Amino acid sequence: MRRWAPGYDADILVVTEFRANVVCARLMTRLTQLGYVTSHPAVGPKENTVLIAARTGIERSWAFSESLDPRHLWCAEIHGAYVCGVYRPQRTAKLPYWEALINDAERYGIDLLIGDFNTGNNDLDKDPRGAKFIGPEMPGRLIASGYNDMWRSLHPGAREYSWYSRPGDNGFRLDYIYARPDVAQHIRFCAFDHTPRLAGETDHSGLVAVVDDYR
Repeated sequence: MRRWAPGYDADILVVTEFRANVVCARLMTRLTQLGYVTSHPAVGPKENTVLIAARTGIERSWAFSESLDPRHLWCAEIHGAYVCGVYRPQRTAKLPYWEALINDAERYGIDLLIGDFNTGNNDLDKDPRGAKFIGPEMPGRLIASGYNDMWRSLHPGAREYSWYSRPGDNGFRLDYIYARPDVAQHIRFCAFDHTPRLAGETDHSGLVAVVDDYR
């Protein structure tokens, strides 16, 4: 990641499966050298969480809900926009986090939900041979609450996957950017970058979006 992150020249980066260990400390050092300010919840060196990095600075950061583990939903205010980094737990443990976003994200004014949601629908978001998702109704409920699935909005009917099972090599779309409607209308590009995954540097593909300045 220290090698390919600079190539995106991104204003905001959301990194999932971040750990507060020596390896990730080197990533943070590299991001600081590139002009980023970073934020993540307090975690142990063996616990996965989400890191948010922003070039324009981070005004503040906070846990999405006091009743849920902040490792899985971490928020930051960046240049007046509210961004929630998402790293969902496995199986039914993820469902309370979905419910929290469905019930409260729009009410809290979160502009962008970005990260590994670990769920999709059982139609286009998975290989037909792959295991069915737990909670396949959740993405639709989040959309009904007021958010746009940006990749799907720009690629209706397409099949493209961000993670593949081992064994089986079945593809799943696990990584998403959800945007409030006033933000979504300014997103003009949203696509997967499979290069790091195909190179064996990560097990997930990157997801890249370009948002016109709307503030």
